[in-house]
Amino acid sequence: MYRKNCDRCNRPSFSSSEQGEWLCPVCGNDLTRYPFFNAINLEKVVLKHRRKRQTYPKTSQSKGLSSDLWG
Repeated sequence: MYRKNCDRCNRPSFSSSEQGEWLCPVCGNDLTRYPFFNAINLEKVVLKHRRKRQTYPKTSQSKGLSSDLWG
């Protein structure tokens, strides 16, 4: 569980997700770029940037494989 503190209304905001837009539920301030804190012990959470997963195109070999197995 994550926590961000709004500096406009001085209220905490909680979420279980670290992705997407994060708006303060009280005043609507955009908290997306604010630092994350652990909701239990209030320590700052450092998020590592995730690499995009590389996708590979499907090959035509999968068609021939199933026909070979069944005869």
